[in-house]
Amino acid sequence: MLFICIGANDARLPSKTDSSTLEQYQNNMHSIISLLRDPASEYYSPKTRILVITPPPIGELMIQSYTPTFAADPFVFNNRTRLFAEMAKQVAREANVPFIDLYSEIENRVREEQATGTWVSRYDGYDNYLVDGVHLNNKGNMLLYNLILTTFKVVWPEMLPKSLPS
Repeated sequence: MLFICIGANDARLPSKTDSSTLEQYQNNMHSIISLLRDPASEYYSPKTRILVITPPPIGELMIQSYTPTFAADPFVFNNRTRLFAEMAKQVAREANVPFIDLYSEIENRVREEQATGTWVSRYDGYDNYLVDGVHLNNKGNMLLYNLILTTFKVVWPEMLPKSLPS
């Protein structure tokens, strides 16, 4: 089993050393998948299951709070991260690999909580899922866990604990 969950740092603005262009990100994602899928690869592993997970959205207000220099030199924006999440889904579709759209799952929940007033926050609700504006907190990790479990039930039911030999 291989979970490919990359993109948050790649989506940083090009002025930062650990950023990528969208094309580089796309090529890197394809390369990772090809390492296991290409029979000519020394890492060829046709039985390895691959799951792509999009990067989560960015809590810009949280990053600004945790990174005092962010206001003067912003390095990541949610709209740019969204493009990388869309690219991750595109690569997964092209490679015929299942994916979890973590970006949209969190965005939709944050928007719903904002609309219904169920989460009052100085960080626009992203702190309900992110610890620092980028990384998942406990609730964000539980959401991801449940999304992975749902994916297993649909795509790989034979991998569920009740299906494995004891």
